[in-house]
Amino acid sequence: MKFSPNTRYAIRVLFELGGLSEPVSTAYLAEKTGMSLRTVENIHAVLRRENITAGTVGAKGGIQLLQPLADISLGTLVYLFDDGVEFAVCCGDKSNECPNQAECGIRSVWKTVSSTVQSQLDAISLDAILQQYPTESHGIVLNKFHPEDAVAIKGLKK
Repeated sequence: MKFSPNTRYAIRVLFELGGLSEPVSTAYLAEKTGMSLRTVENIHAVLRRENITAGTVGAKGGIQLLQPLADISLGTLVYLFDDGVEFAVCCGDKSNECPNQAECGIRSVWKTVSSTVQSQLDAISLDAILQQYPTESHGIVLNKFHPEDAVAIKGLKK
């Protein structure tokens, strides 16, 4: 399983925001994370729609977290940016139709595996990741942590 670039970008944006107490501009986030301004704006649009971040316009405006990192799970981000965990095309939330459903003997297995992995990702908070991988620079783990390794981290719970 591999997370999409947008899921990985969202994690980086949220790690950056989690270390700040004031709203910051999308330009600031783009510079700090090495992403394009458009990518940061697109990530923020999804996070804002889900009430994870908020944005205000003006000289003192910017993007800020609405939820603590302890309340944001990897599972939430995978669901938002990857449409959840899906090990077979016919097993996702948005694809319940399968031309071979009547004679397929493995669909239920893939659905169970997908659900189990999603549950494990739901149990890993972004805050738990930061605690597992502490750094000297205000808690940001942009270069040391690879989200695709998160499932292997032991003892991480929300």
